Amino acid sequence: MNVVVTGGGTVAPIDDVRQIANVSTGRFSAQISEACLARGATVWHIHVPAAQLPFLRSAVYDLAATDPAAEHARLERLQTQWHTHAPRLHLVSLEEGTVAEYAASLERVLRSQPIDIAFLAMAVSDFEPDAFAGKLDSGVATLVIRGHRTPKVIQSVRDWSPGVYLVGFKLLSRAEPTDLIREAEAACRVNRADLTVANDLQTIRAGAHTIHLVRPGHTTETIGPGEGVAERLVERAMAWSATR
Repeated sequence: MNVVVTGGGTVAPIDDVRQIANVSTGRFSAQISEACLARGATVWHIHVPAAQLPFLRSAVYDLAATDPAAEHARLERLQTQWHTHAPRLHLVSLEEGTVAEYAASLERVLRSQPIDIAFLAMAVSDFEPDAFAGKLDSGVATLVIRGHRTPKVIQSVRDWSPGVYLVGFKLLSRAEPTDLIREAEAACRVNRADLTVANDLQTIRAGAHTIHLVRPGHTTETIGPGEGVAERLVERAMAWSATR
């Protein structure tokens, strides 16, 4: 099975030295790619420069570890996993991380590879400033930034790869589950997605990540909180994509 996963948050330049970004770290996307690789898939992981990456995100020695031997053993296990899965992992890094660059990279992969499932978890900027050439004056008391709406990249996926099982993501903050699910249902229709993963930023920050799997015409399934959220999402998506 061939899978695309996108991760991190795009950036929008204000001027030559400033940019607007969001809080996405790419951690959940990295977990999704790891889960896909564990199930034998070949993965194209499209990411912004600062995003956490599959396996590499954990390849740091914990200097505060109270059991150095256990920490060494953890890293050895991680290295074994890396050598096992690396031949099936294609990291596609965006040089700058803009929406336009993301769209071009995603289109290229979808058109050139027989992708079965696309997990579009990247947090894509809804608006971009009208970028200023040079550096805006930092001495002004008030800075007004004009912006324009960016294209919805996910809405072009069906044109680039009509048969892909498309998984979109809807993130809100401080929303009631019923409102979150309703927004995800609307996103499914507008984006022509097979599945929309709905989650709320506050559950992530609280360490209680919970997702709602929203599919047109089907009962919503809820996963979490707890460990294994990415693994269970991948298991369900692969099963559903096989029975379309």
